[in-house]
Amino acid sequence: SIVYLHAQNIINFFLSVCLRISRTMPLLSCRSTGTTAKASSVLNNNSKLYGANNALDNKNESTCWNSEGQGDGSIEHSFIVNFHRRVKISSIALQFQGGFAAEKCQFYTTKIPSEGKVNWKEVEDAYIEPENVNDLQMFELEECESADDLTCDAIKLNFGDSTDFYGRVILYKIEVNGVEQQ
Repeated sequence: SIVYLHAQNIINFFLSVCLRISRTMPLLSCRSTGTTAKASSVLNNNSKLYGANNALDNKNESTCWNSEGQGDGSIEHSFIVNFHRRVKISSIALQFQGGFAAEKCQFYTTKIPSEGKVNWKEVEDAYIEPENVNDLQMFELEECESADDLTCDAIKLNFGDSTDFYGRVILYKIEVNGVEQQ
């Protein structure tokens, strides 16, 4: 058990260093920059308390996006962050409510055309596999082979499964770091 505690301390130190490094990149997903969010469902259709934009609120720790669920738990949720400008993403951090975390996550980007249909492109080598914990989880994306896909106007996360029996997802925070493009 001492070896386990020592290994856990090393992991926690490594994660805190990664978090500090990634936070040197500007936060792109802040509501004060005009970034907005929307989701495929909101608990009880109550957007004020549980809407997607609440996950962008980096000042209030108690706000969150809370999805609807289903009796059999087989529901997929999508969460879209629209930057309303061209950005290049370097990392994404997600903070779930333990017990209501997403288990599978597909990551998509798009360059929004001036008019017409939005075409989402999956970034297949983006490694985003959340754990069922309350902690802020960092996912570095700069090493993706499809790095050109990280330059975008919006991102979409599809959450396939949830740790909740009814398939609900509770996301307290999403932080997207990177740089603005000209």
